[in-house]
Amino acid sequence: MIVRRIQVLDPQLANKIAAGEVVERPASVVKELVENSLDAGASSVTVEIREGGTEYIRVTDNGCGIAADDVSTAFLRHATSKLNSVEGLDGIETLGFRGEALASIAAVSHVSMRTRTEGDEYGTLIKIDGGLVKDSSPCGCPPGTSIEVGELFYNVPARLKFLKSARAEAAAVGDYMLRLILGNTGVSFKFISGGKPVFHSAGDGSLENAILCVYGGDISEHLKRVYYDDGYVLIEGFCGDEYVSKSNRVQQSVFVNGRYIRSQQISYAAQRAYNTRLMTGRFPFLVLSVRISPREVDVNVHPNKLTVRFRDEERIASAVMLAVKNALENETVLPDAAEASQPAAEDVYSVFRSDREREYYSFLNDAVKEAEPLNETEKAGEKAAEASDGIKPEAAAKAEPQSEVFFVQDSGTAGAAAERIDLNGVVHYDFTPPKKQEPIEKAEPVRFDMTAFRIIGVAFNTYIFVEQGESVYIIDQHAAHERINYEKLIRDELRFDSQLLLTSHVMKLTPTEYACLMDNIERFRELGFEIEEFGALSVSIHAVPTGTKTESIERLIHDMIGTIVKQGSVTELDVVRGALIQSSCKHAIKAGQPIDNASIESLLSHYADGSTPLTCPHGRPVMIRYTKREFEKMFKRIV
Repeated sequence: MIVRRIQVLDPQLANKIAAGEVVERPASVVKELVENSLDAGASSVTVEIREGGTEYIRVTDNGCGIAADDVSTAFLRHATSKLNSVEGLDGIETLGFRGEALASIAAVSHVSMRTRTEGDEYGTLIKIDGGLVKDSSPCGCPPGTSIEVGELFYNVPARLKFLKSARAEAAAVGDYMLRLILGNTGVSFKFISGGKPVFHSAGDGSLENAILCVYGGDISEHLKRVYYDDGYVLIEGFCGDEYVSKSNRVQQSVFVNGRYIRSQQISYAAQRAYNTRLMTGRFPFLVLSVRISPREVDVNVHPNKLTVRFRDEERIASAVMLAVKNALENETVLPDAAEASQPAAEDVYSVFRSDREREYYSFLNDAVKEAEPLNETEKAGEKAAEASDGIKPEAAAKAEPQSEVFFVQDSGTAGAAAERIDLNGVVHYDFTPPKKQEPIEKAEPVRFDMTAFRIIGVAFNTYIFVEQGESVYIIDQHAAHERINYEKLIRDELRFDSQLLLTSHVMKLTPTEYACLMDNIERFRELGFEIEEFGALSVSIHAVPTGTKTESIERLIHDMIGTIVKQGSVTELDVVRGALIQSSCKHAIKAGQPIDNASIESLLSHYADGSTPLTCPHGRPVMIRYTKREFEKMFKRIV
């Protein structure tokens, strides 16, 4: 066996290795450089990229600049002006503090920087290739700093080949610029990609104007202002109503002390505030700023600084839930001094209006308690990032409702039921069995023997009671008919003829959505759309699939993009699913509508072979079953 000697790595090699944690892609470079600009007090920042940032990145600011004597030192590893003692880690108030960014970027690219402080007559130019200083000399330049990064990863080809397309990388940069605009409303940002202006924010301190810059004016009427202050945490921002919900979390931006973060706890807390306002699988629009003492939050969790850890996770989650809940109810509830002085999250129960809401709040706390600390490793950090971007991690995929499993729902009266919310926001019902637990039989699809069932009657002109064998079935007439209609519709051949719009519809997208649509533009055309580029992050829609309502165009495209992001493609059924559900619901027997026995028999005949799913297209149960044995237990005939 050969004994390998231990040796100290060459500084250049060590910097290349370290760069892997800080510089993952062009968006990482932009993030680090712009955060330096913000820490330097800049009120104006311009970001320009070419080829998604792999070929060229330039970040220019009007900040305080770097003193001539410190320019070379700035590119040394662990060199920073933002931290000078261990004690400072307990209260970090700057975006950067590790002193790794410039060294890591310079190690894997060609870098040139021009910088000048207000008091200096001349600026300083420094050029670095692959971590080696090639030139350092005086130059003329305005106060502030301008950094150019060329040929990213030119000397690390293994990392270069794992980058995505130029359009996808540009979308990632654009997505981060979007977050910067929303989180720093007092700074004017200009973002240019491939020579075309994408964003240019006013920097006037108005979050409304920042949202307008990023998402366009159509979203304004669907926003509700969020405000909550209990003396421990201040939460401000906006949340959206159900009309601007998405099939992923791409429209959720959370900032802690000005730092953009990804937080599953905060996202799930906000989701709980919506309760039944959103359908399963829809996620709300959120722009939330959380202000808290720096000593109450740890930002030193991972080198990419996209995740943080709160000293009191439960209290933050409950505050977010309350803030969003109050906004949705058009109320601004300010806790009184007695409430603000209580450190325990449970003490905020008093603002809830009902015992049922207290239960939801309690379950939320349980979910937060069960949550493992996020991002202990880089792998965990990536998982959190995926969840925030709407890409399902394995756990979330397992929690998704399986639409093809349709068994009758048992009544569950043999035991007590408790609601539980898992970490993916899915509600589960845990049934506690009685002391003498009966053997659990495998569920079977319902099959009605059309010669061996008896219609008992109809309750409330909505619920049909049917006896078959030793079971009683309670059927929701509307849900049952809605499912039948839907099955008939999807069995018909789907034809995608286009209908021209009288006036072209211009739609603004996020950078990620825009890249996804343009990368799949041919598929959209196959499905009946006629779409072309219309300026930065905007498209002009000239034709849509026949039957598409004008007011549904944007939601349909958003949902299609979300489907592509999740499953990699979009099918014909995905395009028309919403229209089919709406049509099947519209033509179904209504709740409260009287029907006769002949209509009931006709309805049940569609469930005779057991092939018709036992949920309506929205996911609600069509029927539930009570067995004779369960009735006997309820009436204490057996124990």
